Amino acid sequence: MTPTEKRIAKSLIAVAWVDGKVDESENDIVKAVLTGFDANENDANELLAYAKTRRTLDDIPVKELEGEHRELLLGNAALLTRADGIQDSAEKDLLKQLGDLLGFSAEQAKAIVESAKDGALRLPKDSLVPEGRPKAPSQKQ
Repeated sequence: MTPTEKRIAKSLIAVAWVDGKVDESENDIVKAVLTGFDANENDANELLAYAKTRRTLDDIPVKELEGEHRELLLGNAALLTRADGIQDSAEKDLLKQLGDLLGFSAEQAKAIVESAKDGALRLPKDSLVPEGRPKAPSQKQ
C-alpha cells in the first residue's frame, strides 16, 4: 500500500466508528478497501489492529490528502455508512461533517455522496495512481 492508501484506509476506519462500534458489515467494507488497495499481510494486519481502537474524525489526516483522494475518501465513507443497509441521521451528519472537513462545498459533497448510492463510485481518472508514478495526461475535448 502507498502511504496515501493507508491514510484513506485509516480515515475510513474513523468513519466506521461513528456509531461507537465497528460492526461486521463495516469491517467487511474495510477489508474490501484493503483488498482494493492490494494491501499485503503486514499492512492488513496493521490496519485491522488500528480498527480495534475507537477513532474519530480528528484521526483523519486531512492536510495529507489531495483533492482526488479526499473525493475517494468521502465516496467510500458514503458506502461505509450504508454497509448495514441503513443510513441513520448520525451517519448523514457524519458525511456532512466529513465533507466540510475535507473542504468540499455542500453541492460538491452531495454529488460525491450521491455517486456512491448505487455502490459504485465514479472516480476521476487516475485517482488511484500510485505515488511517484506519472498520471495520464488529461484529455480536453
